[in-house]
Amino acid sequence: MKIWKDGDKTGVTPPAHFGDLKVLDVVPFGDGDFSVQISRAPKGGGGELHHHDTWSQVFFIMEGALTFDTGSERFTLTQGQAVLFEPKDPHYTLNEQDGDCVAMVITVKH
Repeated sequence: MKIWKDGDKTGVTPPAHFGDLKVLDVVPFGDGDFSVQISRAPKGGGGELHHHDTWSQVFFIMEGALTFDTGSERFTLTQGQAVLFEPKDPHYTLNEQDGDCVAMVITVKH
């Protein structure tokens, strides 16, 4: 069993992210094949268009709304909705709402 107690920290802005978006590792990769993060994006915060070669990611919107763009499709998810990006699926994120968006991001290595 492992316990993580970093939920009170503010997180960091990863490379290729902007607008004061902060990501907090709740369960870091470490020696495992998955991670759980909380991403907090204020209005105008997000991540540049990118993909992951060997990771799948689920974004679950806990508060607010987040707009996604895959290069061929653009959509907005709101609280309680989720999306799965498989390896090599491009995705761009942007909070276009007035309030913060809080999302749980689960990443799995393949």
